[in-house]
Amino acid sequence: MELKNITHIYHKKKVVDIADLSLEKGRIYSMIGPNGSGKTTLLSIMGLILKPTSGEIYFDGHPIGAEKISLMAVQRSMTMVLQNPYLFNMSVANNVAYGLRTRGIPRKVRESRVSEALEWVGLTGFEKRGAKELSGGETKLVALARALVLDPAIVLLDEPTANVDTRHIHRLEGIITRINRERGTTVVIATHNMSQAYRLADTVFSLFDGSLVASAMHNLFSGQFQQTDEGLLFDTGAIHIWVSHDALPLSSTHVTIDPENIIISKEPFASSARNRFEGVITQIIDQGGKILLEIRSQETFKALITGHSLREIGLGIGSRVYLTFKASSVNIL
Repeated sequence: MELKNITHIYHKKKVVDIADLSLEKGRIYSMIGPNGSGKTTLLSIMGLILKPTSGEIYFDGHPIGAEKISLMAVQRSMTMVLQNPYLFNMSVANNVAYGLRTRGIPRKVRESRVSEALEWVGLTGFEKRGAKELSGGETKLVALARALVLDPAIVLLDEPTANVDTRHIHRLEGIITRINRERGTTVVIATHNMSQAYRLADTVFSLFDGSLVASAMHNLFSGQFQQTDEGLLFDTGAIHIWVSHDALPLSSTHVTIDPENIIISKEPFASSARNRFEGVITQIIDQGGKILLEIRSQETFKALITGHSLREIGLGIGSRVYLTFKASSVNIL
């Protein structure tokens, strides 16, 4: 799938503006960004649920709606699972079978495919359970089974683990990885959980104010710029961040810092870098070779280090550390 010059205007405001975005078959993509960045809107456009104000969507190299490829054919090759999925007031089996019934699939085939889909999500034996009897995590699993039973080429997931307990988060993440590896299903995940995005996806892209941005969104801060005698700083309301820019950016209210550009030390680090903060490590996430640290200071920071550095410095949950980064490492959005 490829999106070209896609825009969407809502209440006279441009909420999505994508020049070009391509998705390759059989990969997992994560779309990250803060609330209100346009993730759900863009996901709905990808799923052909929402028609963009302008632009074209291509599938297998052909514009959707052209003679060679119909809108309905593409819609039937994909499915979207909403953040708060709606289940009909009927049994789990009937909820999962709903899409098959609307497509006229015979009853015996439906029953077999429903059973297989429930096995995929670990809900064998839930066939007769009522939708209202399910927990939040179980509801998400049933919604995912309802998507998988259609054997789609593309699955679009909007915040798949939001408001779900840890046990179901691990199960959902495992299912996402498995359907990609074993079925070759292309998966697109919209999430604000950055560690999850980088852990699951082959490709991660960041969305801000409806547009793709190159900078990492791990350390995203909102605030106001101030020009001082000592230079330009960014005031978040809790901390001041020095920025390496001569001209005051009048319209921007957000900055980011790449986690790889933050130096972590147990003692104050001797450097010409202007930004220094003290904090406590609250989370350590292994990302396969690199370690993402969550550090609570007056603001919460994310920093990326190697596993060797983690062991050499002797860091753990609760360790008090110093963060250091240059003014030139601050990206203005």
